[in-house]
Amino acid sequence: MTNNMETLTSLIKTSINERYKEIPPTEEQLYEEAEILRQALENLYPVSEEEFESIKQRLPEEIIHVIDEAETLRFNDGAHQKGWYLSGENDGYFWNRYKEYLINQRDVEYVNKLNKTTDDIMDDLGNPKRETPFQRRGLLLGDVQSGKTATYTAICNKAADAGYRVIIVLAGLMENLRIQTQERLDKEFVGLDSKYTLDNKADSSFKNRRVGVGRISPFRNDKFITRFTSVSTDFKTTVIQSNGLNLNSLNGTALFVVKKNKSVLDNLQKWLTKDEDLLNLPMLLIDDEADNASVNTKKINMSSDNETDRTAINNAINKILRSFRQASYLGITATPFANIFIDPSVDQDGAAKDLFPRHFLTLLPLSDKYIGADKIFGSGSLDNEWAERQQGEFSDSLIPIYNEEQDDYFAYKHKMSIADTLTDLPDSLYEAIYYFMLATVVTDLRFDNKSHRSMMVNVSRFTAVQSRVAELIEEFVDQVRSDIENYSNMPIKKASSIFNLKQLQNVWNKYGLNQKVKYSWETILKKYLLKSVKRIEIRAVNRTTGAKSLDYYNYENTGMRVIAVGGNSLSRGITLEGLCVSYFYRNTAMYDSLLQMGRWFGYRPNYRDIFKIWMGEDSIAWYGTITDAFNELKDELRVMSKQNLSPKDFGLKVRQNPGSLIVTARNKMRMGQKIPVPITVSGHLIETARLWNDIDITLENNNLCRQFIKKIDKMDGVSFEKDSYTHAYIWHDVPKKYVAETVRNFKSHPWNLNFHSIGLADLIEKDDDPVWNVAIPIVDKNKDIDYELDLEGRPVKVQNRSITKDNSISKMLKVNERHVRVGSGGCTKIGLERKDIEKVRKNKKATDKDYLLVSQKPIMLIHVLKNIGEPLVGFPECIYALGLGFPGGKEEKIATYVVNTKELENYIDVSDLEDEDDDV
Repeated sequence: MTNNMETLTSLIKTSINERYKEIPPTEEQLYEEAEILRQALENLYPVSEEEFESIKQRLPEEIIHVIDEAETLRFNDGAHQKGWYLSGENDGYFWNRYKEYLINQRDVEYVNKLNKTTDDIMDDLGNPKRETPFQRRGLLLGDVQSGKTATYTAICNKAADAGYRVIIVLAGLMENLRIQTQERLDKEFVGLDSKYTLDNKADSSFKNRRVGVGRISPFRNDKFITRFTSVSTDFKTTVIQSNGLNLNSLNGTALFVVKKNKSVLDNLQKWLTKDEDLLNLPMLLIDDEADNASVNTKKINMSSDNETDRTAINNAINKILRSFRQASYLGITATPFANIFIDPSVDQDGAAKDLFPRHFLTLLPLSDKYIGADKIFGSGSLDNEWAERQQGEFSDSLIPIYNEEQDDYFAYKHKMSIADTLTDLPDSLYEAIYYFMLATVVTDLRFDNKSHRSMMVNVSRFTAVQSRVAELIEEFVDQVRSDIENYSNMPIKKASSIFNLKQLQNVWNKYGLNQKVKYSWETILKKYLLKSVKRIEIRAVNRTTGAKSLDYYNYENTGMRVIAVGGNSLSRGITLEGLCVSYFYRNTAMYDSLLQMGRWFGYRPNYRDIFKIWMGEDSIAWYGTITDAFNELKDELRVMSKQNLSPKDFGLKVRQNPGSLIVTARNKMRMGQKIPVPITVSGHLIETARLWNDIDITLENNNLCRQFIKKIDKMDGVSFEKDSYTHAYIWHDVPKKYVAETVRNFKSHPWNLNFHSIGLADLIEKDDDPVWNVAIPIVDKNKDIDYELDLEGRPVKVQNRSITKDNSISKMLKVNERHVRVGSGGCTKIGLERKDIEKVRKNKKATDKDYLLVSQKPIMLIHVLKNIGEPLVGFPECIYALGLGFPGGKEEKIATYVVNTKELENYIDVSDLEDEDDDV
């Protein structure tokens, strides 16, 4: 924006925040206030009609917010003093200036909600002014890119006010993320630029340059934060010593912003305890990305404090916490799956043995302006995946990348050696780059020419491949830039004959960018395109390129335009400023990895209508499932919060959910363990939605099912019926031992984690239910079915399903592609009385779980499926799959699965799950 636009916008926000402190204004009130101020200030800050329209467009997004409430699970250990923060006395110096800083940028509603949320979080931390020792453990759960950093920045300010003398922030694994965090805290907590803080040779005027909150009066010399790290350097004992810094001589609060690196953390702990084993300074440790590297994955149950029983970083964090007499640990994460699996046990003194959020677990509130998974991938139900998926507000921002195109470029199982032979890029990537160029033009025309704009390219974990891709993109961008410079001023007909210019025009029209601005393509080409495109830089972002690969800091006044090419370095915590185009083609089925890779979530001020995500077709399917799983997790937390349950109760519930197994496997993959996992099956339908991509195993399973049907069909005491209401053949009162025998011998793919044949068979054999119902769903006669199977003298109209090879997990078939289901929704109603079915349906759209809550026998479903997807050469025409429905009840049924993580490694590229990019 122009200077006048920025000033007028700021004054409008200030006026609105003063007038509407409690209830946000309507759009009409907002525009009315803006018009009044524009006219009043016309002589001082004149803006054109076009500029004023741009101001009006962005005001609702920046001012009118609806923010929900935080939800917290708490455990009262009896020793914690409730209400200590709000009843305590402090002058609020640090928080008040941060609050004023935020109000100048955001709306009052946002700041008020942040204030309330962080007041409650502070009250859950230990009271630093009490004499008694404490070891508090908590976790904040917030969506990816949803404002978690602002929350813990507010907590840093309030903690300094409250009397915490040491604040340690663990800022991820990568140096570029640590720098980003240090810059943010310099600006919004300390108030001084730290670039030269620890440089003994730097001029003192550079060391004390005020930034952010440091420019807000009153200025008090007795209120300061001493930094032991800077933008230029992580914690180093030699640097600290050369600056004469130590904790004992400080009157204020000490701040450390460090990486989760074993040697850094060990050195910090040794330096902290060099004079005394136990420091008598209240300490707050904030662990950003707390699910990444902090969690101990070595053992399931720690029975000792032996350091060899812990992973290195987990051990180092615990040692730092135990070095302080009073310590509060606050984890921050968007993917809490791993944290919930931490051992919740405590030591004899009642203090936490590890980092499980024993004392509190808070779900942070979201603004309605946040663009999260729901708004992109839509929403569905894990209980009823067949229900029509509700489209998200921004579902049209997704553009699939097809596997077929990628086979010659970045196939899922590619090796580092492709960097030596890669000479070209996929057409879809070229299209995405064209789109990014044009998106920068649109944002420039919206007077955001000083704002950062980024494109992310994430196609490989190998740094060599990333660097090669960056080289090819740079060559391409240089050529496009040259073509624009040389040919854009030619007559439009001739200019359109130049390949790159023609492609730019095609993309401009294809994605409707011609409707976003009032100018013709000819005007865009001749007047604006080069000005925008010439600023674009290409940066490889990985551990070999160093921390400065994304130096937004140095472009603060002009705006950086960058295509960032990386892998896992782009996937954890780092914010890609102004991210408007993402190109993502990666292979992982892990909930936490996929969610964290989604850097496109977040707030998109003034460009939410133009951001795009090119994504692998398999990943789109996975994200739908993960979105539903994450929403279910949050809904469960809200319900348990209202019941006043504790984080430990929540952890137990989540750990025993069948959907948690993929997380268990992820946490333990590196150990090659056989892990016994208790799983609650009551009220769940467990299915073999993932089968073997193996002809012989498929034939064995088919034969097993047919022989089972043949056996029970002639069995005394078993009755048979054809139920025309639920469209099924049903065998009633089948002895459980025959069901268990069939389940035990059915071979489901090992990565079909929630169907564990042995664990389920063992449960069935020992369960109190002596008999089961067994059913074959048969298609409604009114449906158009082109295949009928003779099954032991009975005609079965089989179910059509798209059965495809899984590209991410070897030797696995997917039934129904993105649906992790076999049967149609509500098939657990089979075997129920008609009146019971109608009663369930009466008040809501019933799911499988709803029918399983009705008192009935457990049910085994045998699905006969015909593949209507790509032909599976050599496979039988029909493929059999199983479903097991366990009725809900007061007494939960627990099956013990033994997950063999060593075996799972045979079918998935475990190296792709690493937390850092790789060269091998």
